[in-house]
Amino acid sequence: MKKLNKNVLIIIASILLVVLVVLVVVVVNPFGKKLSQEEEFKKKIETMGAEFYEDLYYKQVETLGDEKANFLKKFETIGIKVDLGNLSRYKGEDSEKILKEFVNKKTDEACDKTKTQAIIYPQAPYDKKSYKVEVNLVCGFEDEKEPEKTKTPEKTSDVKKEDKEEK
Repeated sequence: MKKLNKNVLIIIASILLVVLVVLVVVVVNPFGKKLSQEEEFKKKIETMGAEFYEDLYYKQVETLGDEKANFLKKFETIGIKVDLGNLSRYKGEDSEKILKEFVNKKTDEACDKTKTQAIIYPQAPYDKKSYKVEVNLVCGFEDEKEPEKTKTPEKTSDVKKEDKEEK
């Protein structure tokens, strides 16, 4: 009987250990890829743009009734551009606090409030959840990347000093 209890305890301990390991992997995710700051900013601005569209913009457009789809269709290709300054204050929250979150840690450069944008593209059937968001991020990350080597144009003709003087 004692041997049976010991085996049961070993099995229960093994199961608990496996569950604990699974929880650690799921919660901590030591193998997961951490987002770069640039990717984090893009994700935040994309979320802010989605909230802006659903909670504010779409509610205003809904009042157009039957004309709603025609109105939104105009923006399907050009998009609705909402800059970071407007995204940071449309909810009535502390916009300065929100803007302070958008500072490039490597260059200490704040994101440009007018050039950093969420661009919202309404999609058919033009309901509240039918859209895509693209992000234009101007926060100094482009300066961190290796500049492309530009090829200097070769001289096509050498005009001698003497030739210029003759003419």
